[in-house]
Amino acid sequence: MCYNYNSKGVNLKKALQDFNAEDSGQEYTLRDNVNAFVKQTTPAIPAIVNHNGIILINTYWGTQENPNAPTKGKNLQSENTHTFYRKIEKNRCLIPASSYYEHKTVLVPGKKTPIKVKHEMFWKDKAQFYIAGFYDIWSDGNLGFGLVTTLPNPTQAEIHNRMIITLDEKMGREFLDQKPIEEFQFPAYSPNLEFVNLEPEKIPQTLF
Repeated sequence: MCYNYNSKGVNLKKALQDFNAEDSGQEYTLRDNVNAFVKQTTPAIPAIVNHNGIILINTYWGTQENPNAPTKGKNLQSENTHTFYRKIEKNRCLIPASSYYEHKTVLVPGKKTPIKVKHEMFWKDKAQFYIAGFYDIWSDGNLGFGLVTTLPNPTQAEIHNRMIITLDEKMGREFLDQKPIEEFQFPAYSPNLEFVNLEPEKIPQTLF
């Protein structure tokens, strides 16, 4: 599952233009490693949110405030949209990103425990894209999102058995406009992905 992504290369002015979004006027920080498990004391992740209009605003990562279950509400399986997430399925948002990170599980001969090898996933023909999310409202009145996932396309499947839904501006507008979630799931929709192994030194040469 995706718990890290890169927003360093994002152009927020382009994001505002892509969705004709209002700027909330907050200060935004773009990072090369946005981590779902960093303690959040204030909302600090820029997102394009369909909430009383389309607006760019800082958010939390997680639909729920639940420190005892750190992964809960961070990644949301799209197959459960109309059941587990039916109360928030129309609360749609997009998280601008330039890449995201996944860890591939690699079996090493002679070792009982597989190793995890970090990979960075990109769109082949886009410098930035938008990750689909559902959001909820936290007790402090701010918004928190979960990334929506689907089955992997062939490229993603080389690394992980789930894939976050990443969209261009056209499909992002359709997502915000409440197009059925099924139209963004694989195989109905498949982004043109590529990846880079960030930790090749972890893989013994005997595996090649």
